Amino acid sequence: MFHIFLDTCVFLDISTKKHDLPLVSALEELIGAGVIKLVVTDLVAEEYERNKADVANKTAKRLSQEFKQVKAVVSEFADEKQAETIEVLNDINARLPLLTDANYVTIYRVEKLIESAEKISISERSKIAAVQRGLDKKAPFHISKNSVADAVIIEQFYEFSQGVSNTDSCFFITHNHNDFSAKDHRKPHPDFDNIFNSENVCYFNNLASAINLIDEDCLAGIEFEFDYTEETRGLRAILDAMDELVDKVWYNRHQNRMWKIENGEIEIVPEGTQRYGNDVIHDHIIEGAMKSAKRVEDIYENVGPWSDFDWGMINGKLSALRWVLGDEWDMLDT
Repeated sequence: MFHIFLDTCVFLDISTKKHDLPLVSALEELIGAGVIKLVVTDLVAEEYERNKADVANKTAKRLSQEFKQVKAVVSEFADEKQAETIEVLNDINARLPLLTDANYVTIYRVEKLIESAEKISISERSKIAAVQRGLDKKAPFHISKNSVADAVIIEQFYEFSQGVSNTDSCFFITHNHNDFSAKDHRKPHPDFDNIFNSENVCYFNNLASAINLIDEDCLAGIEFEFDYTEETRGLRAILDAMDELVDKVWYNRHQNRMWKIENGEIEIVPEGTQRYGNDVIHDHIIEGAMKSAKRVEDIYENVGPWSDFDWGMINGKLSALRWVLGDEWDMLDT
């Protein structure tokens, strides 16, 4: 069994960085298979709960600010391809809300991982040992910052590792190399030599390395699946699809109107006739409609007739796409 301690910064990073999504999936898979057990101190759980929303919001603001800066540079310096580039950037800007909202989905998954973990409380021994590190100016107090929480976490990891069987392994994983790592960030600071002095107690400065050591095929397989995961569609693609659906919905309604004309339910009257209603249509309007219908027939290979199921799908797709872009549900006006 592998007992995995993740520092708070690791939980926060995998919650907000899209390229770390395979790591979340790998943890879920390995925990579900009983290969690893996640161990979380109450201090780490509290730090994560306190900072998760702030980090996600900062990510959203950072993406928005970076987008504005890029767009400003393009507007000022781009030449003949400026319009094309701005269109691409506007498409990305329209996707930002979806991309940033995805952070909160990942946060929910990470919260579930923490809930499923073995919870341990900070002991008095760990608190005292952390204070002693501070008095001795040992890592993580070797730099000028308040590192009490980091010291308590590493001491609690040490205490837990002492009670683990020799047949099990304990991994401490952090992205905070300033406080915990040696000059070679893959190794712990020399002040932690007494903690990482056994073959089954290991230090990692990134989660991917730890997962690969446990199961080298797990992460590779998950990353392969993510390579073939479809990206969020851009605004241009959504608008193009909506245009096609609007054309087809209108065309079907036009064909129903033409059927009613042929069967005498709707009368064609001359332009200027003072008659209106569902049972009449003016000749100039029907002429324009027939030209529009010809345009639709020339553009699309399939314009019906459709079954009730196909017709429901077309209307449903148009309603869903309009809802994504801000309309109310069932908005099917053409």
